[in-house]
Amino acid sequence: LARSANVNDSSSYCLSSQPLTSTSFSKWSPTNSTGYLTPTLRAAWVTGTFLQNVSQQLVKTVGRAINFRSEPPSRPPLSEAEFRCYMDGLGRIVHPLDFYQNVYLRGIEVSLRKVAWRILLKIYPAEFSGNERRAFLLKKIEKYELSKRTWKQAYREGRLTKTQVNAITLACVDVVRTDRNHPFYHGGNNQRVSQLFSILATYAIYNPGIGYHQGMSNLASLLLYVQDGEGAAYACLCALMRRLAPKFAPRQDQITMITQMQHLHDLLVYTDYNMAQFLRMHNLGNMFFTERWLLLELIREFPFEEALHISEVQWAAIALVASNWPDVGSDALYSQLSSEQSFITFEAEDMHYTQCDTNLINSLIGDEFKYIHPCTNGTENVVVPPSIHSPSHKSQATKSIHEGDPVHMKDWIVELPSPDALGGGSNPFLLFICVSMILEYKGEILEKVHEVCDLFHLFQTYNKRHKLESILDRARDLFDAYLKDQEMKRRSILDCSNWNIHNA
Repeated sequence: LARSANVNDSSSYCLSSQPLTSTSFSKWSPTNSTGYLTPTLRAAWVTGTFLQNVSQQLVKTVGRAINFRSEPPSRPPLSEAEFRCYMDGLGRIVHPLDFYQNVYLRGIEVSLRKVAWRILLKIYPAEFSGNERRAFLLKKIEKYELSKRTWKQAYREGRLTKTQVNAITLACVDVVRTDRNHPFYHGGNNQRVSQLFSILATYAIYNPGIGYHQGMSNLASLLLYVQDGEGAAYACLCALMRRLAPKFAPRQDQITMITQMQHLHDLLVYTDYNMAQFLRMHNLGNMFFTERWLLLELIREFPFEEALHISEVQWAAIALVASNWPDVGSDALYSQLSSEQSFITFEAEDMHYTQCDTNLINSLIGDEFKYIHPCTNGTENVVVPPSIHSPSHKSQATKSIHEGDPVHMKDWIVELPSPDALGGGSNPFLLFICVSMILEYKGEILEKVHEVCDLFHLFQTYNKRHKLESILDRARDLFDAYLKDQEMKRRSILDCSNWNIHNA
C-alpha cells in the first residue's frame, strides 16, 4: 500500500501490493501526478481519449494480474513496535490509515492480534486512549457475563422459549465439531468448546432477528482463539456480525448472497472474459460454487493460521476503502434488522423441555446451570429438533437461490459498481480474492472441468492447500487497478461539474 506526499491526507491513499512510485503512478494520470486527477482537469478529460487511455491502462494492469504466477516475496507481519508508532503518548491511534495499510499488506504479528483485531473490528473508537479502551472493554465483558448468566438461569428453570432452545441446540451441534483438530480445543473437559457455545448461544438469544446459523461457529472460533477470553471474543463477534448479519438473517440472506454472486460474475467477466465464458458454458457462470466462500469470507478454505491472516487483511481493506467511500462496510442494514427485533423475554414457568433438547446443552452449559427433568427415563436419543434456524431448513430455504439462475449471465461488462455498491458494499475486496482464487487454477479448470461437479471436486482437492500469498497478491493488484479507475472517474465527474458551475 502506498501513500502520496501528504501523510495526513486520507484521499492520498491507494491500495497496492507493492510500494508505488511516481513512475508507476504516471500510467494512471495524464498529468504525472500521484495517481488522482488534479483540480485543473477540465471537462475535456472526461470524454474520448482520456477515458479510453484509462481503460487501456486498466486492461494492461488486469492482464498482468491474471498471469501472475510467481511466488511473491514474504513480508514480515506488523510488529508491536511498529504499531506503537501509530499511537500518541496516551495510546490513541493517531495514524489509523498507516495502521490499516500495513495490515492490508502484511498482516499482524501474533502477539499484537488481540488488541489490533479489536481496533480493526471497531469495537471501540480509534480516538480512545489505552485506558479508555480497557475501561470500555471491561464494561462490555461485564454486560456479557450478566447476559450469559441470565439466560443460563432461565434455561435451568425451564423458562427458555422453544425458539431459544432450538437456536442454542443448533449451536451445540456445530461447536462440538468446529476446529476440533486444533490444539486450542484439545483437552478432556471441553472448556474451550463450552466457551464457544456460551458465546454463540448468548448471541443467538439476545439477537433473535438473526439467531444462530451454520457457519457462525467458524467465525466465533477465530475470535475466541485470538482474544482467549469469552467476553472480549463476544464483543468482537457482535462487532463483526454488524456487517455480516444480512448474510445470515432470515428474509435478507438470499438477497445479500445473490447480489454478491451477481457482482462476482460481473467482476470475472470484466477481468477475464474467456474464463467467465468457459464457466458459463459449463453451467457454472452463476457462481453458486462460491457460496461458502462468500458467506464465511473464505475462512474455511485455508488452514486455521492462514484464516486468521486473510480475515485481518480483509478487515484492513474495508477500513482503508471506507476512508474514501464511507458507506463501505456500513452496518445500516444491521441497524434495520436490529430495530425489528423484539424485546427479549423468557417463559414465566417451566416448559418441561424434551430430553433431546437438553442432552447436548447440559453437556456444555456447565454443572451449575444443567436442567434436571422432573422425570426422565434416560432412553431417548439426541435428536436436533426441527427449527427455522436449522441447517437443513437453511439449505431448503436457499434452494430458491439456485432455482431459475437468479444470477444474470452477461456477455460484456462496461463498468463495475462503485466500492460502496460492489457486492453490497460490505466487503468489496472479498470479490477480488474470489476472482483470484479462480484465476489461480485457470489452467487446471480449462483442462479438467467438463461438468459442474468437476469444479467442486477441484476446489475441494485444494481446500486448505491454496497458495495464500499468491492469491492475495493477485487480488491486491486487481483491487488497486479497480480503485484507481473508480477514483479517477469520480474525481473527473466532480471536476467537470465544478468547471460547468464556474463557467455557467
